[in-house]
Amino acid sequence: MTQSTTLQIVDLIPSEKVVSVDQHEKGGLFSCDGDQHTWTGVTYVTVQPGSDIEEVMKRIKPTLEDLLRDRGAFAVSSRLDFFGDYALAAQSSTTSEAYLLAMDEGDLIVINSWSECFTLPESMYPGGGF
Repeated sequence: MTQSTTLQIVDLIPSEKVVSVDQHEKGGLFSCDGDQHTWTGVTYVTVQPGSDIEEVMKRIKPTLEDLLRDRGAFAVSSRLDFFGDYALAAQSSTTSEAYLLAMDEGDLIVINSWSECFTLPESMYPGGGF
């Protein structure tokens, strides 16, 4: 579900700006607590050279809010990251589900995503790729 939502977020970016989308097939699991885990993954969106990525992300922020409104209590916020670049964060206030859109070197938007916490079957080892 998290990967599907990430692709819905990618679809908010004007198609004429998108050169390619690389959604990693596998992600990793991180512990939420003693019994549950969250899946985390990454998607790279290459945009047309010379695109104003900050402007692209500012323009999709209201649409991102609309997209997630039906999914529950999400807070969508913007901030400057460690490097002074614009970033968007969408985080559920009721689950661990979250999405972070950030600018990267060149013409790249990186979308990091985290699923809701869930319980793995007892026989499943949480290490490796998922």
